[in-house]
Amino acid sequence: MTVSKSAPDSARRFSYIVLGSIAYACLLGIALDLVTANVAVAYFSVHHPQIVETDNPWILAFVWGVAASWWFGLIGGVVIAFANQLRTRPLRPQRILRWVRRSCVVLWIVMLLILVATWSFAYYMVPMEKRPENFEDNARLIAVAMAHQFEYLLGGIAMMVIGFLTWFARSDEQDAQLLKE
Repeated sequence: MTVSKSAPDSARRFSYIVLGSIAYACLLGIALDLVTANVAVAYFSVHHPQIVETDNPWILAFVWGVAASWWFGLIGGVVIAFANQLRTRPLRPQRILRWVRRSCVVLWIVMLLILVATWSFAYYMVPMEKRPENFEDNARLIAVAMAHQFEYLLGGIAMMVIGFLTWFARSDEQDAQLLKE
């Protein structure tokens, strides 16, 4: 049994991967920003262009989570969907989006670890008697900035890994055949 490569099926599969990637990128952005905006709201309200007039960390997390992520999901989704379309037997979009979802969870954990490590490092390295009055705010701001510093680099690595997984994975038919044996 072969997968149909008709134009409607092909376009539907491509669109499903791209739209799913955008959705997962936005969810990752929101999930990260829900934490970081509550750690240092000034990162979004002072040190970024004003999209909405608020200091509410929850609103800023949703707005910036989408604004800073949708385009990355679009680019990543197109790259991955294109790799899938070039296969002799394209994979089901659900299989690819499962990899995208898992990578988003891993990225969220890694970025939170960077946040906690940076924050902890500041407290460990600066003695109490040497801390300025605004030490707490600065430590939070630097920790949030460091977590966000690696966001696109890690996302790019994840996109390449998913692209390779997509390109080199066994087809759905081969997986089904192995299960029968």
